[in-house]
Amino acid sequence: MTERARVLAWRLAILLVLVAAWEWLTGIKAIARTPGLYWIDPFFISRPSAIARRFAYLASGNARLTLWQMALSTIQSTLWGFLVGVSTGFAAGLVLGRHDRLARIFDPYIVAFNSLPRIALVPLITMIFGFGLLAKIVLAWTIVFFIVFFNTFQGARSVDADLIHSARFLGGSDRQIMRTVIVPSALAWTFAALTPSISFALIGVVVGEFLGGESGGGLGYLIIQSLGTLNAADMMVALISLGVIGIVMALGIKQLERRLLRWRPEYRGRA
Repeated sequence: MTERARVLAWRLAILLVLVAAWEWLTGIKAIARTPGLYWIDPFFISRPSAIARRFAYLASGNARLTLWQMALSTIQSTLWGFLVGVSTGFAAGLVLGRHDRLARIFDPYIVAFNSLPRIALVPLITMIFGFGLLAKIVLAWTIVFFIVFFNTFQGARSVDADLIHSARFLGGSDRQIMRTVIVPSALAWTFAALTPSISFALIGVVVGEFLGGESGGGLGYLIIQSLGTLNAADMMVALISLGVIGIVMALGIKQLERRLLRWRPEYRGRA
């Protein structure tokens, strides 16, 4: 058995043990003669068997708003906000990282806006853009932009000066140096921020869906709806779905990182 297979086997074993313990402890009463008192109260976190039944129902066509529709809405908003935030954050970090005067001019504005809690911007964003897709994209962008910007900014400023001088000595133009030296060096810093960025983008979208209600759609709406009806099973379906979406997105970023940064020593052997 390979090392990768062993790691996967351990992961599955831990998952099975946790699910079995969850099912068992929520079905056994702590005190036999006291009704409704369990080791773990299923009223608050439900049971795996009940969650599986609700998942099957919400995924079927019988539900008015299916799980797939809500998940697709959340994924769409997250990816758009992530892509816009990464592209604008990378461009801004690259420009300001290579121009000290511009960096000093915009520094107080960047620090001031980044210091604002994103949750405080939700009412303003919804008041301007409504409760639809655009509002969720803007909210995710406000989070992702600064994470990517600061990493790219630091990466652009940390490029080895000897590499730039060597490229100039070999006759490289400014555009060639930017494309072959500065951008690849900054990308290594940028990719370090992408995994947390996709997670925070998902958080921002879900927060927007909390306020948007059914018009905003998404898994955030399912969480709020289940809270209003005290339906723990539906809430756990939404939370588990969000966890799976986050894992898949993070794995996709890792694959993209291996492809774009295959020149780095840690990826050279895996290319």
